[in-house]
Amino acid sequence: MSAHRMLRGAVVGALASLPASYVKAVTEPALQRTAERVVPPQTWQKRLVGTDPSGHPENMPPAVVAAEVAELRDGTVLDPAQKVRASRAIHYVFGAVAGTLYGALAARFPVVTRGAGAPAGIALYAGTHGTSLPAAGIQEPPWTLPASAVIWETASHAVYGVALELSRRVLDRVVP
Repeated sequence: MSAHRMLRGAVVGALASLPASYVKAVTEPALQRTAERVVPPQTWQKRLVGTDPSGHPENMPPAVVAAEVAELRDGTVLDPAQKVRASRAIHYVFGAVAGTLYGALAARFPVVTRGAGAPAGIALYAGTHGTSLPAAGIQEPPWTLPASAVIWETASHAVYGVALELSRRVLDRVVP
């Protein structure tokens, strides 16, 4: 497998991440509502970082990261609206990084595309919300969060993975 093929796969993956990140963002509210109907969280649990994008978007991991970076950089304290705007940018940038890696790996190891990308999306959840974010002190580990948050967040990452793979397949046919 040539480096050119992996580079092309990375570019295709980065491009595919745009619609995939959008689909993840627009499906999260319905996934959250459904999960909370099945396993209702306690009111206090919805105030935890990463548990309530509909009610507390300023308290989602990308917004928390943006606020911490701004404060460390120059002491700026972001208001909730600024946190939400910054979190959208972080959401798409992180999606592009994940898509780039996925596209390169898919070009080299097609097995990563099995399950229409859903397992890759769930692995992304495990590597971020499941380990890296708790290790960085940004979010509590999944076993301490309400079950509903773990369910909808895992599902939204599976949706991202499927949308990423479907977009990658389409773009793989049209990108020279």
